[in-house]
Amino acid sequence: MMQGTEAGKFALAEVETRLADLARSVDPHKAAERARFMKVTMPLLGLTVPQQRQCLKKKYSFSKLSFAEQVPIWGYVWNHATTHEAKVQAALYVEKPGERYDPVWLWQELEPWVMSVNCWDQSDCLSRIYSQLLEEAPEHVVPILKRWNESDNPWERRQSLVALLFYSRFRNVFPDEDLVFSLIRARLEDEDYYVQKGLGWALREAYHVWPQRMLAFLDEVVGVLAPAAWQAATEKLDPSVKQRLKINRKVVRGR
Repeated sequence: MMQGTEAGKFALAEVETRLADLARSVDPHKAAERARFMKVTMPLLGLTVPQQRQCLKKKYSFSKLSFAEQVPIWGYVWNHATTHEAKVQAALYVEKPGERYDPVWLWQELEPWVMSVNCWDQSDCLSRIYSQLLEEAPEHVVPILKRWNESDNPWERRQSLVALLFYSRFRNVFPDEDLVFSLIRARLEDEDYYVQKGLGWALREAYHVWPQRMLAFLDEVVGVLAPAAWQAATEKLDPSVKQRLKINRKVVRGR
């Protein structure tokens, strides 16, 4: 059996060949539209999520290996992929292990993946996985989220917010309430659009868990929330509540 980098290179070639073959039937105009929507900074084939899941479901030559053996191989694919869909294949595999695993080990394997994120879709793929690991190994994940909250890398800052509650309905155990609001507060004036969008999503999900505190927090910061955060945070609120906040926001902002 091939080991290390050699196995990763073989897997990457197999994954990208299969994806490219599948993408031959994709309308290039639709692929271009999808790329613009994703704001991807690498080639995108235009495959839908169901197509990508089906591609993974067909199994690869290395799929017979155990989860523990495959994770490093998929890590190589994630870090060296030349297309967006190849990175997503790695995330789709890891998000559903199908067998028992050590969450501390898996977190250590996957934590570095954030460094090669280059669009919000890839970031969200990781958020889904990181949220589960936060639930299973909080003593290892929380310190990293705190560090990412102050990172120079905007995708790490975004993870420090979105990974807290992605999504709240999927969580069996919620992170510490004070932790959630402190990390959100620390990024209120972040200049990155996708961090602000993530901040809004974190507030939206926090509303499902701690509605009174979230609304009190919104009342406090309604005038300083960036447009992207405001839109995401309030999209699921009762129209009357949103209208009240909107009026307060205009008053505070002098409009």
